[in-house]
Amino acid sequence: MEELERVKRRVKKLLALSKSPNENEAASALRKANELMADYKLTAEQFFDYTNAKVKGTKRFIRWRVVLANAVENLYATYHYSDYEGNIVFIGEELDVFMSTEMYKYLVKTIDRMAKQNIRKNAKYKYRQSYRAGIASRLYDRMYELGQQCSWRNPKELKAQKKQIAEFVEKQFAIETTIKKFEKANLTAFSKGNNDANGINLSRQMTGSGTRRIGGW
Repeated sequence: MEELERVKRRVKKLLALSKSPNENEAASALRKANELMADYKLTAEQFFDYTNAKVKGTKRFIRWRVVLANAVENLYATYHYSDYEGNIVFIGEELDVFMSTEMYKYLVKTIDRMAKQNIRKNAKYKYRQSYRAGIASRLYDRMYELGQQCSWRNPKELKAQKKQIAEFVEKQFAIETTIKKFEKANLTAFSKGNNDANGINLSRQMTGSGTRRIGGW
């Protein structure tokens, strides 16, 4: 048992080194980690060090918030679900989760502020929600396009990590997937929100690269 724990610690260090910017060092570390895992019949899942963070939500299903959470995942390798209280829970590696929650909270506040400023006070609930949905939809497109360029992970790693965390969550958590019916949006409000979303500056959120930022369009 002591030897196994020692090996696990060694593998974790090698996996950390496999993310080194030095390609030769990274490749060598990953090869050694895989060899040790094969020798001791260890699986990759045993070395996942994931965390989670909850963002307060509402019990009522809010379409645009779901779209927004999905948009955030285009930049960071996280998986999210809604708990029984309607909160959004992001799961992934610590930095990814931190970035996801910060970006999500910032954009929710921004959308709520824009709805308050740009929609007349006597507008109906459906109109207001359609406007928010329009903003979220456009942000999804923008963040998808930017994700390949501005995520702190390279595109190949981002895609692989997103798949890995999704598989981990599906195995570890009994999360029920329910299909929600979307109400037909007010097209006028949706189009207005879609257009206004182009003015949102996404550069508030820095990526982990230290130099690349998500630039506003």
